[in-house]
Amino acid sequence: MMERNQIDRVPKGTAPREREKDKTNESPAFREAVVYFRDRPGLHRLFCALKEKYRSLGALGGRVRLTDLTSEEKTDLAGFLRKDFSGVNEVTLKVADLFTALEKTKFHHFSLEEIFYGYWDEEMLSKKEERVRAQEERERFFASIIRELPPPAACWLQDTLERKENAYKILISRHEQDREKLSRDLRVVGQALVKLPGMAGAGTQLALFASQLTSDPHYFDQHRPARQLLLHALSHYFNVEKPNSTFAEAELLYRAGLFNPEINNYTICFGLLGQQRGTHLHPGWAGFFQEEETLQLSLENLNRIEQIVSPTGVVYVVENPAVFSALVDRWRWGRGRGAASEYDFAHKLAENDFTIPVPSLVCANGQINLATLVLLEKVVATGAVLYYSGDFDPEGLLIADRLKDRFGEALHLWRYSLEDYAKTVSERRLTDGRLKQLERLKNETLRQVGRELLKRGYAGYQELLLEDLWRDLKEFMERCL
Repeated sequence: MMERNQIDRVPKGTAPREREKDKTNESPAFREAVVYFRDRPGLHRLFCALKEKYRSLGALGGRVRLTDLTSEEKTDLAGFLRKDFSGVNEVTLKVADLFTALEKTKFHHFSLEEIFYGYWDEEMLSKKEERVRAQEERERFFASIIRELPPPAACWLQDTLERKENAYKILISRHEQDREKLSRDLRVVGQALVKLPGMAGAGTQLALFASQLTSDPHYFDQHRPARQLLLHALSHYFNVEKPNSTFAEAELLYRAGLFNPEINNYTICFGLLGQQRGTHLHPGWAGFFQEEETLQLSLENLNRIEQIVSPTGVVYVVENPAVFSALVDRWRWGRGRGAASEYDFAHKLAENDFTIPVPSLVCANGQINLATLVLLEKVVATGAVLYYSGDFDPEGLLIADRLKDRFGEALHLWRYSLEDYAKTVSERRLTDGRLKQLERLKNETLRQVGRELLKRGYAGYQELLLEDLWRDLKEFMERCL
């Protein structure tokens, strides 16, 4: 005759998923066994350790270790394993010994694995199985979004996930933390890529663009998670590296026709003319030009200008405001109105005749910001040539190096010989940390100056070249008159 327990119990060795199907058929004897172990708090940590072991191995095996045993745990362990634990504070148990101990109890008809599963009353997954399920769920999540995104965004997201680059780490992390918000951000970025104002030759403030997409003008603010997704998407869209600085971010956004109207993002110039769309000369620029006044321009001002023209075809760019002001003043009061008075500025400007003997200068104001860079790019686009002069210190040489790398043959290094450096050497010694930056120089002319700078260890400043810079400018303008 078949014993009752052979009919009621789940066969030993049955996998957790298979056992789950039979939970409705659990016998009273099985429920009694589970209750027995659940009613003994001193065994709870043992079952917790078994759970971690199962998650690690995908099965019950190996050893489990319990430390800082309480008196209650010692009592309940002793009752189950039939050993004396009164003199120990920690114990390492073989899982195989737990199987054996169970066989010696009245619950010997059930396996330890069955008791373990009943104790937790939940589906047991190993860490490997959890990773597989998480991967499958993640793939379903992103696949559903990709199907809804417009082509540019779908391509970006697909490439990012397949290559595990670009915004991949951000996507995976946010999927674990806030997938609902991630889903919304991805859809907003998808809309952004198909509505970039720069692709239509226009531009708008980033806050206005965000509000048009989401009704929230701060959606792409600096510390909002959607901003990083937008930047990654734009870097993929334009096939460039992800920006690694605030300036590079602003530059990438501007390329897409988006900008922040920061008050400090401005540039100063002299002797340049701005044209609006078509051939219409901007009256504001024309007024400053005619009055021979310096013009301060914001990024928003520049965005409204299609072309920037230098009457001479040459633009002198200097790093320091003091040098810029001195050169402008010398021209205005030394070579300016007196030499050019015979020219009817108003008439020539009205006729779009830019053959007027006025030098073009730009001030980098100690650093090349985005407004200055946009100005220079618009000037170079009309065929003008740049001459750049700056300080002889690591930071100044790196500015010149970046500009030379960006504009190539359209930019000439102005007064960067070793003799020029010798004229400017100050008493300000450079630190080793600053000098180390010279290793980043690419241009050979600047590298040569950098080696001399490293040898001497002292900075040189552009202000001490003022007479040479003025002489160069004056000689060039005399040829134009």
